[in-house]
This record gives sequence, C-alpha cells and structure tokens, in this order.
Amino acid sequence: MLHIFKSRWLALAGNTRGVVLVILAMACWSVLDACNKQLMQQGIAPKEVLFLQASVVLAMLLPLVAWTRGRILASPQPAFHLVRGGIIVTSAFCAAWAVAHLPLAEASAYLMTGALFMLPLGVWLLGERAHWLRWLGVGIGFAGVLVILQPGADAFQPAALVALLGALMEAMLGVVLKKYSQGEHPIAVLAWSQVACWLSFGVMTGFALPTVLQVSWVLLPVIGLSASGIYLAYFFAYRAGDASAVEAGGFSLLLFSPALGHVFFAETPTLAFWGGAGLLVCGIAVVIVEPQGRVPSGLER
Repeated sequence: MLHIFKSRWLALAGNTRGVVLVILAMACWSVLDACNKQLMQQGIAPKEVLFLQASVVLAMLLPLVAWTRGRILASPQPAFHLVRGGIIVTSAFCAAWAVAHLPLAEASAYLMTGALFMLPLGVWLLGERAHWLRWLGVGIGFAGVLVILQPGADAFQPAALVALLGALMEAMLGVVLKKYSQGEHPIAVLAWSQVACWLSFGVMTGFALPTVLQVSWVLLPVIGLSASGIYLAYFFAYRAGDASAVEAGGFSLLLFSPALGHVFFAETPTLAFWGGAGLLVCGIAVVIVEPQGRVPSGLER
C-alpha cells in the first residue's frame, strides 16, 4: 500500500506535490498560531512564546541528535544556516506580533501575501520561468486578498505592516532554501533554525522560560510538532517544485485559520472574507496547472 501511494505521489508534477506540501505546512502553521495566541492571551509576550517554542522543538530533537552523535547536524555550508537564521528570527517575530494584535484570520491574510512576493523573487533571484497561468493564479489570489482586507484608512495599522514585513521575510526564506539547501539534511535545517531562534529570543528574554498555566501544558507538544511540520514540509516542497509556484499553497492558510479562530477565540469572519477565500482557492488551482507541453517541475531535475 505504501509503495502504491509513493508511486502515485511521485507521478504528480513537482509543482503539484510542492503545493500540497505547502498546504500541509499551512495547516501546521494555523495550529501553531492558535496555540501561540492561547499562550499570549495568558499574558506571555511574543518573544517569550517564541523562546518557549524553540526550546520545545530542540528538546524534541535532542534524542535524535544524541542517537546520531551529532552527525545529523553536520552541514557543508554553515553560512547558509547563518543567513537563514537571521531571516527566520525576523519572520517569526513579525508573525507572532501580528497574531498577538490581530484576529487569526486577518493576521493570516497579511502573512500569506508571501506567496505574492515569491513569484517576482523567484523570477529575479532564482531564474525561474513563470508561465502566464502562474501569473494569472497569483493575480486571482491577490484579488482575493483585497476582497478580504478591503483596503481603507485602517488597512495599514502597525500590526498589519509588521505582518507584511514577515511575509516578505518568508518569501526571502523560500529563496534561500531553494537556492542553497542542496546537500542539507532536513533535520539539520530544522535544528539550526531553532538554534537561531533559541539564541535570539533567549537573549531578549534573559533565557528565562515563561510560566505556563498547567491547563495549557498540553499545548507544548502540539507547538513542537506543528513548528517542526512547517519547516519540514517547506523543505520538501521547495525540493519538489519551483518556489514561485509552490508558495501558492500558502493561500490555504486563510482556510485553516478562520476555522480555528472561530472555535477557540469566537472570531467570526465576514462574508467578504469567505468571498476572498474562494478567490484564493481558485488562484491556487490555476497556479498548479502546468500548460500542455511544459515539463513539470521536479521531473526536469
């Protein structure tokens, strides 16, 4: 059964596999945001939540690192992890700040614009050739964002600007991962990313773990697994297809976050939100279509 699934999975176009993996990453991201928002509503600052998050992930990875005697952390290009670490710290802080100051659905709407930044970045920095359907799909997705956000005088509040900066950093992170991750083990990429967050947010918090209410302890393994899922899903997504194509799966964050926001925080998205979400889904569908005669990404490598 597993062999059949693997064969069918590999038979898909690389960009299609990449989009599916990014959608999985967005499901993990929405769960992580919901857990972090729960902790921040207890009075824990975003930087403290991020230090706790990195500590939990590293604690989960410690047995694997010990079992391999640290060999799994070996990297042929340490500079890759330094650059990526700086981008991740900035992106993570922006995302946590946005989640702390905005409803989950609205914060997600700003954060997922990273998919819109990725298309031009992929063309300019990675030399990817984006066919017209991909541009059309991103255009449809952008229209969906405008429908949701309904830009006006209050559309560019500080939290929104911070979220947009985080989205740009996420797109830059994708470029770095796509361009320099060859030869890197996915666990090494995950571990060094968390080390960067642990050190950075540890300095900001004096390396003091926040006090978490006993009723919220169950959130800690969920935080660790969902944070790990985001990094690993992205790693394999960028291995599978073009960065500018697979990032379209990021639009799906606007489907997961509203559901969790409604269940856990009594946030009810407007009708405009759902109309925009429908356009975003259409945008994803258009982006992953490969024109006839074009070699699917992943198969041309």
